[in-house]
Amino acid sequence: MRTDRNLPSGIHIVAQARHSRALETALGGSVELVSLEPEEAVSEAVVRTASALVLEVDPTSKASLARVSEIRAIRPGLPLIVALEHADLSLTRTLIRQGVSDVATLPFDVEELVGQLLDVSASLAPSDKAQLALMVSMVRASGGVGATTLATHLAESLTDCGGRAMDVCIIDLDLQFGQVANYLNLKPKTTVLDLLDASDRLDEDLVRDAAQQTEQGMSVIAAPSVIAPLEDVDVDRLLNLLKVARQSFDFVLLDLPANWTNWTLSAALACNEILVVTDQSITGLRQTKRVIELFDVMQVSRENVRVVVNRVGKKLFQAISVGEVADTLSRPVFATVSRDKGELQVAQDQAMLLSQTNRRSAFVKDVDKLAEAICEQVMGS
Repeated sequence: MRTDRNLPSGIHIVAQARHSRALETALGGSVELVSLEPEEAVSEAVVRTASALVLEVDPTSKASLARVSEIRAIRPGLPLIVALEHADLSLTRTLIRQGVSDVATLPFDVEELVGQLLDVSASLAPSDKAQLALMVSMVRASGGVGATTLATHLAESLTDCGGRAMDVCIIDLDLQFGQVANYLNLKPKTTVLDLLDASDRLDEDLVRDAAQQTEQGMSVIAAPSVIAPLEDVDVDRLLNLLKVARQSFDFVLLDLPANWTNWTLSAALACNEILVVTDQSITGLRQTKRVIELFDVMQVSRENVRVVVNRVGKKLFQAISVGEVADTLSRPVFATVSRDKGELQVAQDQAMLLSQTNRRSAFVKDVDKLAEAICEQVMGS
């Protein structure tokens, strides 16, 4: 049997007293035992200080399941083992997609649990022990809402985050219609698919080599130039790519496709923040509501799903106001971005950002405000 003497320090086990009590004799002072009911909130202090966390979850309780998302939002790279009394295959798969390292059975089997803790500790490279870079996804409520345009401008604005220089990377995951490279006049030699194909050879050097530096100061990992079948993406390889990217840059921004698959959902769930981009159209609002409901079903904290209304202008025929957007969705609008006066298309035709041709435009100013809000809300700056 593996002995608890080999366990790293700082492991916290959060479970009901009736479960954690059985570990006191076997593991002694090698772990920190926190007695909580499955629905009780885990203190941020525990999450911040833990080297690894074992968390009891009651799958019948929304509050209990929500704790997983809340912990991952605070520390995305924290090794997290979920303990369940009745684990079915579907739930286990869902938890793994959300970034859970492993699933333990309740009541605890001490030998099994020690083995799982040693495995997650051994799997961490030294660089994993540092906090991973923050990652935000741009989710389009429907096609044509300007999410990619917004993403490229936002990435440029984030390179200066509250006066701090940021090494920002956009990863274009729209494998069939990705336009980030085209918008920025890049001709990539290596794409997302090449990095996914690298599998076990993937490391920070490969990711850095694949990321093209733009004249605006950010890096881009481009979508393939040919249409790729969405079902060809392996979820584990994608999540590994995202982890390595977060080790390589200060900030990672994902441009996701409009199609929802297992891997696109897994990518969104791996992010600290999800920006749902919509417009003032009735169609846009309907789709936004559906997207938000999807994240609700996946137990994503509402504080981590933020609505951004793009192309805001004077109230148009059959358009709804920003206030009506918030009322209909029953959640606040995080940011609004003004409709430009035709300058944006002119700049894009020249493979430039509008910030390069008219820094004073309302569109650019609003994107800068969005970047500032992200720095304040997500990075605590």
